[in-house]
Amino acid sequence: TEQWNGTNWTEVSDLNTAGDDGGSAGITTSALYFGGRRPGIVAITEQWNGTSWFTVNSMNTASRKPTGFGTTSSAIAAGGNTPPQSTKTESWNGSQWTETNNMNTPRWGAAPSGTATAGLVAGGGTPTDTVATEEWNANISVGAWVTGGNLNTARGRAGDAGTRSSALVFGGETVPGATAATEHYNGTAWAEVNDLNTGTRQLAGTGTTSAALAFGGETASAAVEDKTELWNGYVWTEVNDMNTARRELQ
Repeated sequence: TEQWNGTNWTEVSDLNTAGDDGGSAGITTSALYFGGRRPGIVAITEQWNGTSWFTVNSMNTASRKPTGFGTTSSAIAAGGNTPPQSTKTESWNGSQWTETNNMNTPRWGAAPSGTATAGLVAGGGTPTDTVATEEWNANISVGAWVTGGNLNTARGRAGDAGTRSSALVFGGETVPGATAATEHYNGTAWAEVNDLNTGTRQLAGTGTTSAALAFGGETASAAVEDKTELWNGYVWTEVNDMNTARRELQ
């Protein structure tokens, strides 16, 4: 595990169970990591308290590459590969997962934004890469998915940042490789904005549409990346690298 302080990455306490392709939610001082491969497809959930990871209640369905958004007290896990690609949605209330209404399109590795009551997923593998976007509208743990505007570039395993009404999706896995394309969502439609400096798939992202980070992943040649890029609302700038190159982030 590494933590960004605004300038540099610092190595902190490891997960209890090593893995990849999990979903996540939260912030640098309070986060969730769930599902993924450890090494088989699992339902394990771990919570970060700013210092260390501890195991909490598992998801109801083991899932690889689920999409997550929200906080440690209220989060959503959607889709993934169970296998096959899934529409399953689960809601986290701070102590346990509950199954709720499914997505319309089965997918894994979609890019998420927003909160457990107002969320967004875009793209993902169905198993082919899709442009489909869905918006999550919820009251506590009961909610519904509605169709949003399509991405301009079909992609899966992209980076993401922002909210349901103002989101970024950047990079991702495309046919035949990896893209640098960045798109901004205004709550209705996606618009292309300035690209990443390096086309990257299987990367992670965090932040807002005026200040976001893109980090890790791999290039189209399958070179694992430690690169970090900072978005200032207009352009991407390369900043200090992670300590450990890694891919299959979410």
